[in-house]
Amino acid sequence: MPFARTIIPFGIPLIVIGGATILFFLNPSDYSFFPKCTFHNATGYSCPGCGSTRALFNLTHGNILEALRLNPGLIALLILAFTDYMRYLMAIKKSKMFHSLFGNMKLVFAIIGLMIVYGILRNLPWIPFINLVP
Repeated sequence: MPFARTIIPFGIPLIVIGGATILFFLNPSDYSFFPKCTFHNATGYSCPGCGSTRALFNLTHGNILEALRLNPGLIALLILAFTDYMRYLMAIKKSKMFHSLFGNMKLVFAIIGLMIVYGILRNLPWIPFINLVP
């Protein structure tokens, strides 16, 4: 466990900064090496994750509203993950046991349920829902 307590506080920010740097300079709409959604390619429907890479690209450029339009679920998950990371750092600082938010099964099932509902709603062909397509 001591190894994880030293690697995680430094490793996660390095990974996030590296990914954000790549996405800052490379627009996913312009480069074909970014992964395409297999579900969308196979069915023509948008999955709950469709638009995530473009949302992250817009987030790195400060376009928060566009990122929310492309994939609000991703932004909510990023906020939860950031909150969990900060809680982890506080637990290390206070030498206390850490319990992740994502270890709460009620929260996990609520997130999965919301993703399923969002995936269905964004594919409905009526006026308020067609705006959810990335």
